[in-house]
Parts: sequence; C-alpha cells; structure tokens
Amino acid sequence: MLETRLIAVIRAPSPDLALEAALAVAAGGIPLLEITYTVPEAPRVMRALASRSGIVLGAGTVLTAAQCRMALEAGAQFIVAPNLSLEVARIALDAGAMYVPGAYTTNEILAARDAGAHVIKVYPVGVAGGPAYIQVIRDPLPDVPMLAAGGTNLDNVAPFLAAGCVGVGLGASLADPQLAARGAFDEITRRARAFVDRVRPFAKVAAAPAAP
Repeated sequence: MLETRLIAVIRAPSPDLALEAALAVAAGGIPLLEITYTVPEAPRVMRALASRSGIVLGAGTVLTAAQCRMALEAGAQFIVAPNLSLEVARIALDAGAMYVPGAYTTNEILAARDAGAHVIKVYPVGVAGGPAYIQVIRDPLPDVPMLAAGGTNLDNVAPFLAAGCVGVGLGASLADPQLAARGAFDEITRRARAFVDRVRPFAKVAAAPAAP
C-alpha cells in the first residue's frame, strides 16, 4: 500500500465482469485489488486472481467470520470491512492477513486499533468532510494509519494523502460497476492509470506503520 497508495474496490453484477474489471485495473498499474462480497460468487473471483503474478488480492465487505475464512482460503492477503468485528479481526490476524476495518469517529478508530487493525478505513470519509476531516482527526491520532474510503475520486485522492492517509480506497470513481456492465474495460484501465499518475509524488514516501 505504501508503494502504490491505492486499493481498487471491485464491485460488479457478475463474477465474470468482476474478474474482467479487476484485470483492467491491474493493467492500469494498481495491483491491490479488493474483491467485495457484493460480487456474486466473490470467492470464485478471488481464486481466479490469487495465482496471477503482480496482484495483491484482498477481500472487501467482509462482515462475518465465515466470509473471512472463505476469503483467506481463496487467497486473500488483506481483509477490508465497513465495520469492526472482533471475530473477523481475530481470524484475519491469526492468518497473518492485513486487517482493515471501517471506522468513522475517533472512538471507533481507536477501538479498531486496539483490536489489532493494521490500517483503519475511515468510512465514509466523503460524508464526514473529506480531507479536512482527516486533517482534524490526525491531530489527536497522528500515529494511526488511515485509509480514506467512501467518496474518494481523482480530485481528492492527492489531498487525502497530503492530509496523512497511508492510502486511498477507490470504488465507483475507478471500477464503476456500470462501466463493467457495458464492457468498458478500457475506460477502467484509463482511470487506473490516471490515479497512478496522480499519486506518484506520494508513492513510497510514508514510513511503514508499527506492527499492532
């Protein structure tokens, strides 16, 4: 994450479209791919990507222990969720996977850190106030690694990193499910390249966060 600063969130109406969208993102230079459980047969998509070189596979919207176990068995190396689940945290951490739970307030962020989260997904950060919100909560929490997610786009990705986030999760602004449904995978690749170019000044800048 510190090398690329971007995680691509893959949502699509079918497994095949999700796979094609993920490959289109990777072709554009973003190797961290989060296959969400909103994708039908999500573990099948994960297995199809797990063996491909140059891809760092993750699972998203992981709400239950069963989903976490299935994702890990399918090859996921990081687990992302919109919430904190102590059970999911334990399973992910015991497996050596990076755990990225969602949190909104400073109290939730600290609870996630105390549960062993490697990075906390501040979500939905667009509703919370965007980069300005990150700047405010970084003052009392300067050493907590944060991922901006929910409302991120090409215009605010650099400000989020400048505000102190270690990375940014990209959803519809990158791999829009409507683009996948239309087969517009070239556009997804073009967007990925644009994001990579935009964050290039921030790549490999931040120091790695301390282990939880």
